[in-house]
Amino acid sequence: MFLSAPGKTPYDMNFTILGFPCRVHPAFFILPVLFSQSFLQSFDVNAGAGVLIVAAVFFIGVLVHELGHTLAFRHFGIESSVVLYWMGGLAIPGGGTGSWKGGRTRSLKPNEQIIVSLAGPVAGLLLAAFFVAILFAITGELSVRWFGPFPLPQYDTTGTILADSSSLHMFIFVNIVINVVLNIFNLLPVFPLDGGQIARQLFVKADPWAGVRKSVILSMCVAVFVALYSMKQGDTFLAIFFGFMAWSNYQSLTMGAGGGGRRPW
Repeated sequence: MFLSAPGKTPYDMNFTILGFPCRVHPAFFILPVLFSQSFLQSFDVNAGAGVLIVAAVFFIGVLVHELGHTLAFRHFGIESSVVLYWMGGLAIPGGGTGSWKGGRTRSLKPNEQIIVSLAGPVAGLLLAAFFVAILFAITGELSVRWFGPFPLPQYDTTGTILADSSSLHMFIFVNIVINVVLNIFNLLPVFPLDGGQIARQLFVKADPWAGVRKSVILSMCVAVFVALYSMKQGDTFLAIFFGFMAWSNYQSLTMGAGGGGRRPW
């Protein structure tokens, strides 16, 4: 369910980047609007401008993440395309041909699938690191403070350009937060997140017969834990999100987890 591209609409935005076809479904911008509310409380920025900043940051971050996957696909000789939709993004292998170098079509090997799955979060975290470097260049000093499992920078904007430009400050800070949070979450061993796909391949390598089933059990347990923890913390969105993934994994388990081939990332 999560790995199905939404149907095309007359309002889709279509473009090509690095040779990869990209399509943006209009519902993609629902999440940035929701996320923007928490950031607007921290910056003295007009509400409309703040929503646009968060939407732009979210768009860039998710696109870079998916391009990490598509570049890894290309490394293994498979062209792919990108779809951004309300759940985030998909890197869909095939690109209209699905052919490998040499003209043959085949599935990725487990190690190759692991590399493709890792490539997205790595690209996103490198983007976060880029903005951390910009923040360090502006402020001259940074420290790290942990907010749960997320390492975020601590700094002082006094006497810097950021003290006079809340919009620039918000753009840099939101880039760091969104790219750190989304990509670390993506590494959780919950299918169909990247971490879940990596866990699945590791289980299959260790146990070709029951590896998929074991990975689904792990995925379901972790999703339930995160959903309950989010509920305890009062984060309704994450509680619903991971609760739904737990239910999806449970359905997969009861229907007989399995399958193979190339999947969207």
